[in-house]
Amino acid sequence: MLKRSLLAAAFLAAAFAPSLASANPFVVDSLANASQNSPLDTGLILSAGTTYDFTVQDPTTTIWHAGNDDPCSRASTAAGITSCFGQLTQDGFTANYGALVGKTASNGYFLIGEGTSLSGLSGDLFLMYWDTVFTDNSGTQTVTVSPRETGVPEPLSLALLGAGLAGVGAIRRRKA
Repeated sequence: MLKRSLLAAAFLAAAFAPSLASANPFVVDSLANASQNSPLDTGLILSAGTTYDFTVQDPTTTIWHAGNDDPCSRASTAAGITSCFGQLTQDGFTANYGALVGKTASNGYFLIGEGTSLSGLSGDLFLMYWDTVFTDNSGTQTVTVSPRETGVPEPLSLALLGAGLAGVGAIRRRKA
């Protein structure tokens, strides 16, 4: 009797316990992962119904560099070069040179910059340093991609909840 009650309680606890969202850190190299070279394939497949948090390590620190400083500094944070260098437009998307950018086949390019939260993204996620001439780039940025917990029960959680309630009902019927 006690075993059944504990089993039913375990099913209920599992049903209401939030599933753990996994955080995935990625190192984006300004040379290897430039937008015109080879964007980083993260291996993540994003789902349109999920909000994703993009967190950049040390977001306001100058981490990467787009070559020599002639005529002005090309050092940048993940927001891109904000001095006298300008912006790059590609496939209808515009961002500062040196910005941290993401892309999916379904959504196209989007700015991550120094960190953001986005929903509605779907498909394979690629990360990149926004630049055309990349052979003189240096430095890396680390970005963590985390799905945000929405509180909506997953099908498995609902199944566990149903099994737990059925177990509690069966135990009560046997007592009666």
